[in-house]
Amino acid sequence: MKPRFVVILSILFLFGFTAQTFSQGMGGMNPQERMKQQLQTYKERLKLTDAQFNKIDTILKDQMGEMQKLRDSSSGDRDAMREAMMSLREKINKKIEALLDDTQKAEFKKIQEEAAQRRQGMGRG
Repeated sequence: MKPRFVVILSILFLFGFTAQTFSQGMGGMNPQERMKQQLQTYKERLKLTDAQFNKIDTILKDQMGEMQKLRDSSSGDRDAMREAMMSLREKINKKIEALLDDTQKAEFKKIQEEAAQRRQGMGRG
């Protein structure tokens, strides 16, 4: 009886730890918090001017609204929604790149590659 109790307790602890770890990462953030963190990352890593920062802030806020519209209109078709989101992400990235100088564009490309790797890692559970 005691070994069974220890196993159950260990499993519950593991689930609790996993949930806490997930909530502390990007997964625990709402879209507004993720956008703020993304904007802060861009500001620091790209060394944005105030004008660039304000324009990218507007672009990301518009993106949030467009993504919500896609979610609302997807009718449960996850593949179609994923395709539309990828297309939107490419469009947004081009808008952001248009605001950057060559040095910033190179760093922006690195940020995008890192994000793509994280997205791939999230799909493998």
